[in-house]
Amino acid sequence: MNAQIPSHPFADLLPTMVDKELDALTEDIAAHGQREQATVWTDSESVTWLLDGRHRAEAARRIGAELRVTRFEGSEADARALVMSLNVHRRHLSASQRALAAGALARRRRGGTSGVPAGMPVAPTQAEAARTAGISERLVRDGAAVISHADEAVIQAVASGDLSVTAAAATIRARRTDRQAAAALYLSHRRSSASDSWLTPPWIIDRAVACLGVINGDVAAAPERNVPADWHLTAEDDALSLPDWANGDGTPSRLWVNPPYGSAGRGPGDWTRRAVREWEAGTVAAALLLLPARPGAHWQQELARFARLEFRGHLTFEPGEGNPARARWETGARSEAPFASILVGVGIQPSQLHAHFSDVGVVFTAYSPGA
Repeated sequence: MNAQIPSHPFADLLPTMVDKELDALTEDIAAHGQREQATVWTDSESVTWLLDGRHRAEAARRIGAELRVTRFEGSEADARALVMSLNVHRRHLSASQRALAAGALARRRRGGTSGVPAGMPVAPTQAEAARTAGISERLVRDGAAVISHADEAVIQAVASGDLSVTAAAATIRARRTDRQAAAALYLSHRRSSASDSWLTPPWIIDRAVACLGVINGDVAAAPERNVPADWHLTAEDDALSLPDWANGDGTPSRLWVNPPYGSAGRGPGDWTRRAVREWEAGTVAAALLLLPARPGAHWQQELARFARLEFRGHLTFEPGEGNPARARWETGARSEAPFASILVGVGIQPSQLHAHFSDVGVVFTAYSPGA
């Protein structure tokens, strides 16, 4: 199929590949052929639209190759759902990239825009777009703000994964000169991409998996997603704003929780209280919480009813990518954290903590008269 097929309007609102990614795809198709067919759909007015495969179509056009396609049969609503499914979920976009896509879809004027077929469904609400993309409504609002007010360079930085949608939107909202603020943020990001990511030691993760049986979710995941969980929520996903921490199918989850320790991340208290509340509600079956030892903190006292392990000595955390301490780590220099750590088992028996961690710490339980 050599004729140029127009992209479905909803597909056009999704982030496009950056030039280097499109160049690589073109080179691959030129060398090996088109590995995966594009998807087309014909509407009630006999207009054929490209639902999926914009970049394959452009690559084929560049090298003069025929675009291989498969035809989708279904309603207009089915076509829109397929666009989101193929372009958002299959491409393994980050939360920021999905927010940009969902924000673009939700900010379309409900009732249609010029160039959109008359029978095309209205744009989804932010809540609908959030559910489709598997993110919070707050992130959809951030995506819409970036699409509406940021310069093209900033939009591309978010679309390519170089910049978080939350950071871009926060700067836009903080100043009146939206475009100047967003551009300044982008330039600042290009100059410095430092982060404060610290990764849980792998040996602790291995024991946590054995203790929990399986880790369904990592609700305070590092950007590296180093915990072998079924699903991860990074800072961009804002786990504390989500309605619950159950698995996607609604079943109670088994969680790993190593939250931010500083006030910039709202501190451990918000995370520990939320984990307990989810367990009490039955949306979380069990959770292991890795925390700094702060006996006088209210949040630690609130956890006293759960078994906890106090580690012997101080743990050594690995600096994540972008952390200024990473360079020193890669030279072989290792240093312990300046604080002691505890591991709290919410919904976990003391015997389980003892079985998997007794050689590296001591398990404590609250005194209960008559027990």
